[in-house]
Amino acid sequence: MKRKRIAVCVYSSDDFTADFIQNFLMTNPHIKIVDSPWTADAVIVQTDLLTPAEKKILQALAQHGNIAKVAAATNYSHGTVKVYLSRIYRKLKVKTAPQAIAVAFALGLIRPLANS
Repeated sequence: MKRKRIAVCVYSSDDFTADFIQNFLMTNPHIKIVDSPWTADAVIVQTDLLTPAEKKILQALAQHGNIAKVAAATNYSHGTVKVYLSRIYRKLKVKTAPQAIAVAFALGLIRPLANS
């Protein structure tokens, strides 16, 4: 019977760490590296993947829905919010705000909104 390869997705705040972990895992023939947590059997997340400011921006985005409202809620400029979101998208391997929010919730990086 052929063994199933375990799909692993690695999230790290810097490329060096991610590459190191992935290269280490790839030495095992029973592990394959995937880019999406949705197709992974296991996910490795660096404990400080997002900075506190990035988490604050992402949590505000989940709550308020657009950059202008996030800027107002966090007292950051519109441009600063866009810079943070660019970094967040890169770290979470996503291209849109809804994807970033979904991945962040799945990874436990931000908390679900409380029912009002």
